[in-house]
Amino acid sequence: MPVVGSYRFQTGVSAFFEMATADARAVLPSHLEPIEVRHERSVLSVSAFLFDDSVVGPYTEVMFAVIVPPSVAAWGEHAKAGLYPFLCATSSAEARRIKAERFHFPYHEQSIDAQFIETADRVRIRVFGAGAPILDLSVTPESWETTTHLLQGFMMNGDERLRTMLHISGDYTVHENERGDMKLFPHPFTNALLRQDVSPYPFREHWFKNGTEVFHKLEAF
Repeated sequence: MPVVGSYRFQTGVSAFFEMATADARAVLPSHLEPIEVRHERSVLSVSAFLFDDSVVGPYTEVMFAVIVPPSVAAWGEHAKAGLYPFLCATSSAEARRIKAERFHFPYHEQSIDAQFIETADRVRIRVFGAGAPILDLSVTPESWETTTHLLQGFMMNGDERLRTMLHISGDYTVHENERGDMKLFPHPFTNALLRQDVSPYPFREHWFKNGTEVFHKLEAF
């Protein structure tokens, strides 16, 4: 499967939060269904990456996505999860332009700033837009290993249904001990999320270090 984008990261996190299934369905296209963790509660993925090597140089990115079931890909590998990103932001206008053209991710039109504050027991990501706070997210570690995750990203281009395979490789820790947290602040980027029923504590926390995010060629299906 041809590679269309490879991004080296220093740090990356993905935290899973419960959200109302009605809110999840409201942002999904009709051919995708949210995965429920319990009745009427689906999964919001909040991810943040500090990329230190890409075609546009270093930049940061934040992405909100609904977790959906993966489909069986033509090349035979089964993804661990499917993601439908519905809200994204970056610190780089050029990175935003390239990824929007390649993958049709819905990016906030203004650039963000992000601080990745790492200590022994957690990493804290503080995201700002024009100096105003947007997001404050903390993720904590358990045991570390080196691994590769295969995921699927779903997107729309008009009426066209698209899918990409995504590999994330690096040092990795995951747990479900609910030690992290998230606070959303009033901001044009988060206004829609503030109206939704989202838990402030993640039920699953992922933390990556010193790895690579690789996107493969988009498929129509």
